[in-house]
Amino acid sequence: MLSFWEKDVFLKKYDVVIVGAGFSGLWLAYFLKKYSPNTEIAILDSGVLPTGASTKNAGFACFGSPTELLENITVMGHDQALFWAEQRYSGIKMIAQHFESEIDYEKCGGTELFEDKNIFLETKEQLLSINNSLKKIVGADQHFVVDEKIISRAGFSGFQYAISNVVEGSIHSGKLVNSLIERLHALKVKIFFGVEVERFEENSQNVEIFTKNQMVFNAKHLSITTNAFTKVLLPDIDLYPGRGQVIITEPIEGLNWKGTFHFDQGFYYFRNYKNRVLFGGGRNLDFQTENTDKFDLTEKIQNRLEQLLYNNILPKLRDIKIEHRWSGIMAFDNTKLPFSKCLSESVSVSARMNGMGVALAPTLSEKLAKEIIGQQIF
Repeated sequence: MLSFWEKDVFLKKYDVVIVGAGFSGLWLAYFLKKYSPNTEIAILDSGVLPTGASTKNAGFACFGSPTELLENITVMGHDQALFWAEQRYSGIKMIAQHFESEIDYEKCGGTELFEDKNIFLETKEQLLSINNSLKKIVGADQHFVVDEKIISRAGFSGFQYAISNVVEGSIHSGKLVNSLIERLHALKVKIFFGVEVERFEENSQNVEIFTKNQMVFNAKHLSITTNAFTKVLLPDIDLYPGRGQVIITEPIEGLNWKGTFHFDQGFYYFRNYKNRVLFGGGRNLDFQTENTDKFDLTEKIQNRLEQLLYNNILPKLRDIKIEHRWSGIMAFDNTKLPFSKCLSESVSVSARMNGMGVALAPTLSEKLAKEIIGQQIF
């Protein structure tokens, strides 16, 4: 039972209620306040901490590896693939612009590693064309370059070839979420954790948002930014969840490489975080099991991550211990296209980041904020 005081302060009618306190929801609130400072906003999240992928990812600000970009061109076409590459590039720059000093941001570059000679040669043959297409986005003649030194310099094993770029970055995901929350608190955005939304109802005046603990929020506009969990409120949206399992080692004295790395067409990824190896991926070993919204670890993928860690990434340091393990839930579809737009004057959605949410959330959220404000409902 709520008091009059609680209802008057916390359950007043908001201009916008955002469901989901991950990157998409937090960036959306940030840009709504930037372009419409008097907008009254509340953010609701079901977890005690933001759940999903935002604080459970590997901290990559991904532009995209060459094989990923080539796959995107195959799936969505050349122009669409370049458009979304530009969106990711803009997102990476926005993160650095707003929070670089607060989130352990490093413009460390990225490298794709290859075991298969044929895949490498097929990719290499297309680098000139890719680089020409990307020049107008990144401003460099050679965005992707064959790197003949990184494998031997880092002491990796099993990889034969490498292609690097200087655009990709890395962050501390928890610090970015925390910095966004602190900015939003300063802007008088109310954030409620532990509030699970079960359903909503639109009417001519507002949207009623019903929660599992029997509170009812009212807003002129509802934005759903729950990514992999969006089907709870929008069951017809086309997406499926995908779990990413991650491990991180204890600190390693003298770890002699920096940067972010991908291999097996982006299904595996690792980086140096303060002289620890952070390593994740392996969904492609068992798509049927990993297309889930359950935050679990599986023996099959954990064993494979350990095998690759000790055989390929740290072949001379097999006594290094794994300090922590976790998983996060992403959202995918077969088009590889995000879904971010107003569904009506009173409801919008931003979801289905296809594993690129860190870089895409700022740009998509800014666009959606302008679209919501443009409806002039406040």
